[in-house]
Amino acid sequence: LLFLAGVTLTIGTQRTVNFFLKRRKNFKGSAFFFGGLFLVLYGWAMVGMILESYGFVLLFSDFFPTVIMFLKRMPVVGNFMSFPGVKNIVNKIAPRDSLPI
Repeated sequence: LLFLAGVTLTIGTQRTVNFFLKRRKNFKGSAFFFGGLFLVLYGWAMVGMILESYGFVLLFSDFFPTVIMFLKRMPVVGNFMSFPGVKNIVNKIAPRDSLPI
């Protein structure tokens, strides 16, 4: 609930509704997110949180490469992301040419 309130306060009511109800792109993620929210409120907290998490990943998966590129430029986190094992994983999530800019 706090996540929904934060998104609504940040981008506004109309944009929040448009984001969660985009038919082609966000429908599956929205369904999982709101289904998980319902299950949490109903009393199935663990199953609901798992569904919400999956819905969150589906909703914001296009934004993850941008976040990773931002984290690579931070002093301590960027150094950690340069380690050989971590670098391979990070490059699979956010290849250098995957950013829209």
